[in-house]
Amino acid sequence: MGIKSFLKSKLFLKQLVLAIVITLVLAYLTMFMLRIYTDHGESYSVPDLNGMTVEQAEKVIVKSDFRFQVIDSMFVKDAVPGTIVGQVPVAGAKVKKNRTLFLTTCTMTPEQIAMPKLTDIAYQQALNVIESLGLEIGDIIYRPSEYTNLVLEQRVYGEIAEVGMQVPKGTRVDLIVGQVFSDEEIIIPDLLGETYSSARDTLRAYFLNFGAVIFDDSLSFDEDSAIARIWKQRPEPSDAQKIYQGQSIDIWLTADEEKLQNILQDKNTP
Repeated sequence: MGIKSFLKSKLFLKQLVLAIVITLVLAYLTMFMLRIYTDHGESYSVPDLNGMTVEQAEKVIVKSDFRFQVIDSMFVKDAVPGTIVGQVPVAGAKVKKNRTLFLTTCTMTPEQIAMPKLTDIAYQQALNVIESLGLEIGDIIYRPSEYTNLVLEQRVYGEIAEVGMQVPKGTRVDLIVGQVFSDEEIIIPDLLGETYSSARDTLRAYFLNFGAVIFDDSLSFDEDSAIARIWKQRPEPSDAQKIYQGQSIDIWLTADEEKLQNILQDKNTP
């Protein structure tokens, strides 16, 4: 039988049809299996696990058809120890089922940092060192010195901070900084209504220091001072009375809105 005759035969046509059918079936099965494997291309939202314990998060993760792995732990000041403080992917991200979520939990105690030597270096350099180690900038206290902006002392909790001593990450470090003061008197800045942080910046601009810092009954020392504002200062703000650079101003802090409103109303009254 010649090639032309074979191509026209029923046997060839049957084999051709069978080959086409098999090809189509295989293509369909391949597409079907791919859809099953990729879950039809669908994606699912990652739940927000921050603030949960690992046990609580596990229930949510399993219910959502995800997996998880705790890969790190770190101390976060305002977080509850043992709870989740970080996750990858982040909450709300769209991912496939069975995706592994990587979790970071909060440790019971903060990481300990060896106190660096901050004295005899420039103030700005000391700030850079403090921030790079995860410590916090505390009060900046100016003292007369022939060396402007040179760090003279470093303190933690009011005591001299020895180089190498272990302190928790996030500890506030106060710096005693030298300053060549002029003999010229300056006006007393008005701190009423300001937060502690804002007043600190104001005093730095004038090369003045905090004296006593007094909290009223609406606050405690353990409470975040960011919510408090100054309702009284001594010496009082005045354009007539003046003080020298390097001197201190005492402040009184409160969270009592009524007390603050009365003070601010008097302040704004001509």
